[in-house]
Amino acid sequence: MIVFPAIDIQKGLVVRLRQGVENDSVTYFEDPVKTAVKWYEEGAAYLHVVDLDGAFAGTPQNGVIIRQICEAVPIPVEVGGGIRSAETIEDYLEKGVARVIIGSLAVEDEGFLQETARQYAKHLAVSIDAKNDVVATHGWVDGSDKTVLPFAERVLEARISTIIYTDIGRDGMLSGPNLPMLQKLQRLPGIQLIASGGIGTVDDLRNLRTLGVYGAITGKALYEGRITMAEICELAGGA
Repeated sequence: MIVFPAIDIQKGLVVRLRQGVENDSVTYFEDPVKTAVKWYEEGAAYLHVVDLDGAFAGTPQNGVIIRQICEAVPIPVEVGGGIRSAETIEDYLEKGVARVIIGSLAVEDEGFLQETARQYAKHLAVSIDAKNDVVATHGWVDGSDKTVLPFAERVLEARISTIIYTDIGRDGMLSGPNLPMLQKLQRLPGIQLIASGGIGTVDDLRNLRTLGVYGAITGKALYEGRITMAEICELAGGA
């Protein structure tokens, strides 16, 4: 199982939000590029970067910083936040991003999901961010008419195998991941599942590894020292 340190960028800073609320953030570092190098030097195998400004604005806002991150570390970087066009996907791939995460428009526009999957499936992940089983969009502000499992099945039918599931109510709360929903998702044939939201301890990561998920994203727990990169590396070595 890959454990992805999260680097969430807001106004040029590395922050964490509570339950995805734009104005409820804590700043941990002032330089996202130095943060990426720090996690790489401590043993990270893959980085998860979110352009929070882009997620709320609907278009990328931190492309220069993200390019600098990709140039600064020799490990793959996945990026999400405000990615709502094929041109943006192409731009991020040209910047050196290994995997581009789409969310809102994939939920709202079946044609966009199908067309981007046809062109970029190997380089895409779909983010399924949910409140009480309802898939949220636009920086987690809006709801949708989609629920988690049927939408995940549609994504897999479009031949995008990597799905990032976030339980919004648990995000930044350190209350543990939503294991019942993750178990249901993990049973879907062909899924490459990344768990996000609520991870607060190494035991949470062990439980996810036992579940068989492909990856897990940790943010607040890592930044506050509740989980260390040494523990993450040890866990990966025992996988």
